[in-house]
Amino acid sequence: MTHLISKKTLSLAAAKKIIEFAIVKANELEVGGVIAVVDDGGHLICLERIDGTMAAAANIAIGKAATAAVFNRPGDVLEHAITNERPVMALLNSVSPFPYVPLKGAYPVEIDNQVVGAVAVAGAKNGENDEAIVLYAINRFKSLI
Repeated sequence: MTHLISKKTLSLAAAKKIIEFAIVKANELEVGGVIAVVDDGGHLICLERIDGTMAAAANIAIGKAATAAVFNRPGDVLEHAITNERPVMALLNSVSPFPYVPLKGAYPVEIDNQVVGAVAVAGAKNGENDEAIVLYAINRFKSLI
């Protein structure tokens, strides 16, 4: 039927594999973290909190992943835009069903030039660690496809 669009999305198994890779990198960096994987609409597929990671990082990771998914932009790009270019974008939370968290450490996952979801890490001591963990996990996951 021509009125329907066919699209790919991350499965629960894919989300768990991404999280597995993220934990490998977090362990290598000797940090904790919460890893959130969402679908292309920003809805949570899977979440895991490494022992010892602050509880607040869970909601932060979900918000970061959802933001990367629905804006189809890395968190650091959005963080830069709000901080340096368009501070008024911070008002977007007033019109969203979930909080936007435009911070480093979140990336959309693209397969065949299509966003299929997003991954974010929070609570890994700093944004650079969050970023390194996410990029490692996404790259390892894509190497399987």
